[in-house]
Amino acid sequence: MAGLMSGGSQNHGFKGLAVLSMRTPRFIQGDGGWNRIVWLPKDLKLELADSIPEEVYNAIATEEDTIDPVELIEVLRKKKHPIVEKYWVNGEPQPQEVPLPGDDWPGYE
Repeated sequence: MAGLMSGGSQNHGFKGLAVLSMRTPRFIQGDGGWNRIVWLPKDLKLELADSIPEEVYNAIATEEDTIDPVELIEVLRKKKHPIVEKYWVNGEPQPQEVPLPGDDWPGYE
């Protein structure tokens, strides 16, 4: 993982940031903010409890809920996570073609 994160380029699927930046009201605002966070390690979720909006806090899964991505879909439905209504189509996550680390997104010039 260190090799993917080093080198000064952003790699798909990895977002390096300081915990302090997760406490700001503008945290990933352009991507939907806390409504896009579906899983956090329990310790980090507890550390950020005062910064996570009440309406989404209980819907964010931890390792106590699941560590399996397939199971996570059902956990999010059960917890009524905002991502299910706001970003999924007909209650289903939509597959997205993600390029390999270091490759550009399709259509990106």
